[in-house]
Amino acid sequence: MNELTLRQLEYFVAVAETRSITKAAARSHVSQAAVSLALTELEKTLGVTLTIRRPAKGVALTAEGRIILPEARAILDQTQQLADHVSQVKNTLSGPLYIGCFRTLSMHVIPHLVEWFGIHHPEVELIFDEDNAQELQEKMLAGQLSACLLYEAQLEPGCRTILVQDHRRHAVLSPQHPLAASEEVSLAQLADFPAVLLDERPALERTLNEFYSRSLDPKVGIRTRSVQTVQNLVGRNIGYGLLMHSTSTSPEGRPLVARKISDSVPRNALMLALPPGHTTATVQALIASLEELPQH
Repeated sequence: MNELTLRQLEYFVAVAETRSITKAAARSHVSQAAVSLALTELEKTLGVTLTIRRPAKGVALTAEGRIILPEARAILDQTQQLADHVSQVKNTLSGPLYIGCFRTLSMHVIPHLVEWFGIHHPEVELIFDEDNAQELQEKMLAGQLSACLLYEAQLEPGCRTILVQDHRRHAVLSPQHPLAASEEVSLAQLADFPAVLLDERPALERTLNEFYSRSLDPKVGIRTRSVQTVQNLVGRNIGYGLLMHSTSTSPEGRPLVARKISDSVPRNALMLALPPGHTTATVQALIASLEELPQH
């Protein structure tokens, strides 16, 4: 039997998860030829066909490939655990850390993580994937991401979770808005004025249902998928916004004020989602970094 290598298993898992030799090569930072050769050598070593390579249609796993995939992942995980233990003994962490981050959270968490790891674990390479919550969790459960940062309402089944920060939406207003002088505002008061709402699901549905459940019909003027656009429109006093994070100025530099909503609105905390199984030392460092995340 020929020698089986960890590199062969790594490339096989990458091909299985991406369903593509090209994508697996890009993910592993090697040539397509290197991935193809390693896959062929692994199949010869094991004496089975693991993949079906279809020109222009990607790569499919055979029945044997589907059986061997979890075993290959387990071996790689055990190897990573060993490397983590060695790193802990040496008091240093290194290597890539793949983090999924929901789009609207990026500006609040990514700068902090980059700075924190640069100080405490400069050998760790942070690789961020900014996408919608469902896609991020699917990638994580497929082994492509180590962890995901998202909101509580976006969590999918099958993930372990850690509370990072407790959040509830608040009203964002221009200082010229008629309600800006109040310390807190009700949804009934807001319903009388034009709204600029964030068009992200399930956030939009949750926001509208909070009005509808109180027999209120909000005046939705503009919807946008950009938090910065909401802030700029509010800064121009086009309408009010309902956001999770507050800031004193819009990206255009216009002043903003945040007001607590007097109604009982549900919590939508910032959460760290993790896949089932072992938590590596690098992910433990990520958890530690989030304990120092400033409140926004």
